[in-house]
Amino acid sequence: MKLNSYCRIFYLSIILVFTNCASEDKPFIREDLINQENGSDDENTNEGDNTPLFEFSVSGTGIDYIKSTDPDTFLAIEYLGQFAKEIPGVEPTLDSNAYVFEASFTDGKKIGIWCRSNFETLQRATEYANKLTDKLGKLPVFMRDELSHVAVFSGASRASAEPDGKFFFISDKRIDDRLADNQLEETVFHETTHVYFEKRYGTSTTWKNAQNTDGIFVTEYAEDNPKVEDIPETAIFVYTMVKYPGRLSQNIENWVKENIPNRYEFLETFFED
Repeated sequence: MKLNSYCRIFYLSIILVFTNCASEDKPFIREDLINQENGSDDENTNEGDNTPLFEFSVSGTGIDYIKSTDPDTFLAIEYLGQFAKEIPGVEPTLDSNAYVFEASFTDGKKIGIWCRSNFETLQRATEYANKLTDKLGKLPVFMRDELSHVAVFSGASRASAEPDGKFFFISDKRIDDRLADNQLEETVFHETTHVYFEKRYGTSTTWKNAQNTDGIFVTEYAEDNPKVEDIPETAIFVYTMVKYPGRLSQNIENWVKENIPNRYEFLETFFED
């Protein structure tokens, strides 16, 4: 009897530990759309409660919007040397010895990739510059053409866009984190969307009217930051639906078209061939 009791307690303890571990950092996903990952074609069951689909469009969804096998226009990368460049993410912003690369694409477009000198060696800077090249080549041409350069630094996991300077910056840790989750293409897309759309349309009457008319946001992040994050958060869904119809599950496509039709229509025109 005593042995059986000990075994039962040990078994229950293992179950409890496993349950607690499995529940940590669980992403927010709407219960009515929980089957998006297994290809369920169930109809959208949103009842008009204005609840966003996800917390974020990229992190935590498990959706591979832009696949590593999708075609890209990257052609070659060239190391130009070490120069003084402004690279946010680590103070001071001005780095007098940044490793400077230039990526070229099949249509003649060139984008700088500036790696902060805190990478310490050319070999390591080259490694991280190369991790970005094909991701830049998968961007819609009109968005990629807006980019002047990408600034990369070694440090805490961060990524942010600078629309005024027509660039975004990203850390080595964020690159590795996103690669591990198969989401680096999506992060590059998100930040470049800021660069192209934010100043042009983020506070425009057209976009604000579309927001007000739709009355709901695709993610909580967009809802909390409607002036700067709504377009990037929405655009990744619209781009995927236009460029690769059927890649998202049918219930997600239905939700987008039924709940945010005005913003879908606005962005659709940019991504059509």
